[in-house]
Amino acid sequence: MACSAALVAGAALPAHAIQFGLKDGPGAKFNNDDLALMMARVDTGLKSPTEGDVLDWKNDKTPASGSVVPLNKLTWNGMSCRRLRITNVYGEQKAQGVYKFCEKPAGKWKLVGPEKE
Repeated sequence: MACSAALVAGAALPAHAIQFGLKDGPGAKFNNDDLALMMARVDTGLKSPTEGDVLDWKNDKTPASGSVVPLNKLTWNGMSCRRLRITNVYGEQKAQGVYKFCEKPAGKWKLVGPEKE
């Protein structure tokens, strides 16, 4: 797992886990492999030079899947930020939202909250 995804997974997700559907939604059923696949796509989305590409992921060993769509880049509170639309699925259960991640220090991304689409 890339460094920036590890930071997001390790530092930011516990505080915002419910927003990703990781507490009460489909992500609550994700195993470590599912989470690693999702976070790899989050990392790719944060680094993507383009907007709108759908970065799908699926664990063939579980009913877990999802996608990450990189949205716009912006400056917020003096930080370089990026919005991502994240969709998580486990079987028939689905959760989707738009989240803002900011880079501070450079190369270290942190989830700073949900966004409105």
